[in-house]
Amino acid sequence: MNQLEEIVNYYLTSDTNYALMITGDWGVGKSFYFKNTLKGKIESTTTLKDGSKKYKFLLISLFGLKSVEEIQSEIFLSIYPLTKNSTVKLGVSIGRSLIKGIMSLTNLDKYYNILSEIEVGKGDQINFSELVICFDDLERLSRNLNLEEFIGFVNSLVENESIKIIIIANENKIEQNNYSLLKEKVVGNSIEFIPDTSKSFDSLIDIKFSSFKHYKDFLKENKSIIIDIYSKYSLNLRILSFALNYYHRVFSEVENNILSIEILKDKKDEILLSLLKFSLAISIEYKEGRITFNNRDQLYVRDFNLSDFENIQFKFDNRQNKEEVKTYRQKFVEKYYPDTLFTFFTSIFNFITGGSIIQFNELVIELKKLYHIQDDVIPMHYEVFNQLNYPKVFSLSDKEYKKLTFQMLRYSDKGLYDLSEYLTVFSFSVRFNNPCKFKLDQLEKRIIDGMKKGKLNYNFQSSLDFYLQVDIKSQNIERLQRIRSVALGINKEICIVSTKVDSKRLEDICYKDFEGFCDGVLKRDSQYSYMSIFNTFNANKFYQFFLKADGKLQWEILNFWSSRYGQYPHSALKEEIIFLQMLKNKLSIKLNQLPDYGLINFMFKEHVSVLEVYIDRLNRLS
Repeated sequence: MNQLEEIVNYYLTSDTNYALMITGDWGVGKSFYFKNTLKGKIESTTTLKDGSKKYKFLLISLFGLKSVEEIQSEIFLSIYPLTKNSTVKLGVSIGRSLIKGIMSLTNLDKYYNILSEIEVGKGDQINFSELVICFDDLERLSRNLNLEEFIGFVNSLVENESIKIIIIANENKIEQNNYSLLKEKVVGNSIEFIPDTSKSFDSLIDIKFSSFKHYKDFLKENKSIIIDIYSKYSLNLRILSFALNYYHRVFSEVENNILSIEILKDKKDEILLSLLKFSLAISIEYKEGRITFNNRDQLYVRDFNLSDFENIQFKFDNRQNKEEVKTYRQKFVEKYYPDTLFTFFTSIFNFITGGSIIQFNELVIELKKLYHIQDDVIPMHYEVFNQLNYPKVFSLSDKEYKKLTFQMLRYSDKGLYDLSEYLTVFSFSVRFNNPCKFKLDQLEKRIIDGMKKGKLNYNFQSSLDFYLQVDIKSQNIERLQRIRSVALGINKEICIVSTKVDSKRLEDICYKDFEGFCDGVLKRDSQYSYMSIFNTFNANKFYQFFLKADGKLQWEILNFWSSRYGQYPHSALKEEIIFLQMLKNKLSIKLNQLPDYGLINFMFKEHVSVLEVYIDRLNRLS
């Protein structure tokens, strides 16, 4: 930035007949820098032709302007506030150069007194020689205004009036073929705007949050964390401003309410940092157009326990000899959470992406899930686990670390942890070069035996195979995969048992209250969206239910299939193909017996067609 300021100062203090151009990508902070930093430096610089005067800075956005006359009007309207002092008049050169733009103003009578007093050599005049006009958004000129006309207007100002003109643009977005030739006629020096992220951050929070001292101090204390995340994946200052604006509300909600929640109040600082990191990551992805409120499923994985957030313990590719195309979620975790656990906060995501205002009660539920709080108490085995988690582990001494690790394993021996966490238990035990000197064969067997002991404590988790992902570059990968295999086997056993019991209950609900059945199966966080249930339904009984239904209910059933299977059905639903095929066959037989016209024919034909599509789609799943 210092170099840019030196170049601008040299331009202002030299006799020139050309314009200066500052170019850079959209959102990197060019306009912000000019308004909040360079403007002050320009206005403190003595004019070249009169040592008693300072330059006056005008910022004119060209966005959407359709003619040179409109540009002239904008210049005049920017100068107008300077003339409210009755002793200050417009110089004749300004009046002459802008007359077409001035005359095109709709409320000309408002400016009559100013225009009538434009004279040479009378009073204290504002002349072009003391103006620095900054034209912003050159690439956003209206298509109605030829770039050649604009360049010609600027050329007349710099050559005939010796005015200082700075043009701000994103040259990569200027599409006119003759731009380079036109630019050469009027631009003497073109400078690439390279933002100073640290200074931009300081300036941003000074301007936006000067009235919020506590929040501003928090941002300053965590400046390095914010800049580290922001600067790696975005240079758009508008995105940083957006993120800090939205996080301000999150920060205030936590600060104002967390102390009243006894079990969470001691974790306030840790919670604020976790939410800050998540807010920054989501803001960047949202403003870059990679996620929206409606497609949060790219990041959000439904959980059997209706959890609104999930933790990713490891990154994994179980096809070691093949190159896997990474999902958006995997890329997200690698970008923003390469060495720490990723927690998805639905309440914060919805707030940032415009889905709802922030609901603090929902956030509290998510935080209690995160810290394994049950009945407002953190069980002792999770107190130990949380202390060994990142980043709290770095607050421990080696002695404390070893003591807690042995405690964690004693709890693991009893099967007290969630089924998704035994890989983490192994990882926590051997990291940092195995300071506890465990024999790995014995440790692996010990963790598997403990996991099996807890079988009665676990619930089925539909996305466990996704959670238990292991980076192929991980140490002890074969041991991790064996632990993973046992965990998935236990999860499958639980699934078989729970599905048999649950499917009978669901089938009864389906026939008695189809609307309630749909609500339970289709809602966003339902485990049944990712669980096969129709494979245990009686296809003939469902067919009879369909036959007896009125047209409205039959239409609701048709819509149910579309909602359940959609464009990208879950692979677990492939087990429902036999049921769907049997139902389709029965409907096809009935369709052939019906007249080839009418509402009933239409309804049966639609069902057969829709079921064919989804059967084919499910068959294509790997």
